[in-house]
Amino acid sequence: MSFCLSCKDIERYLGEEESRVHALRGVSIDLEPGSVHAVVGPSGCGKSTLLYILGLLDHPDSGWVEIQSEPMSHLADNELARRRNEMIGFIFQFHFLMEDFSSQENVTIPMRRLGRLSEAEMRERATSLLEAVDLGDKLDRPSRHLSGGEQQRVAIARALANDPRVILADEPTGNLDTQNSQRAFELLHNLVRHGEKALLLVTHNRFIADACDWVHEMKDGRIIKSHPHGERISV
Repeated sequence: MSFCLSCKDIERYLGEEESRVHALRGVSIDLEPGSVHAVVGPSGCGKSTLLYILGLLDHPDSGWVEIQSEPMSHLADNELARRRNEMIGFIFQFHFLMEDFSSQENVTIPMRRLGRLSEAEMRERATSLLEAVDLGDKLDRPSRHLSGGEQQRVAIARALANDPRVILADEPTGNLDTQNSQRAFELLHNLVRHGEKALLLVTHNRFIADACDWVHEMKDGRIIKSHPHGERISV
């Protein structure tokens, strides 16, 4: 099977030599096209460290990461940055929108970095993505004038701007109420399914985790159990 993203035997140490922490201990994971995965576990168990390595924002001390069966670990920083912008979409708990930019302008930012589309094409794609997240009537509204749920939907549209195969999300619904949390998750779920993408999200939300295809439980830098949708999880 061809995976959207794989990692094998990831090890990562954090901190200085005398006080360093063994943050990841032999972590392996495979993300299939069209699948949604949750990583759960207590604070400090290595979830965010894993997400940053999978997102090519940090380097493992050993082990490897592949995207679309292509090894990433040996690439130079500038090439990693290009692959990251091209292949990976990020969604964070704090959406990090440019507050004085309109919804449409925020969504065009990753496309400008990639530099493949004309101005008209970027605006057209941003409009289409915002319509997909039910914000077609707020294209020109500055993000600071949007509600929390609307801002997170702009962040989802921005993550999809360059049509990445992999979406990584760190507590993407952590600041949303129950209704907006469910709405954001269902939106991501449908986009991943229909686009044959893969989604890996870190979450403390038991109900969202239980709705994923796979749940990976982490403890002390290890994945101690992986199980499919419907099995009871321990968060």
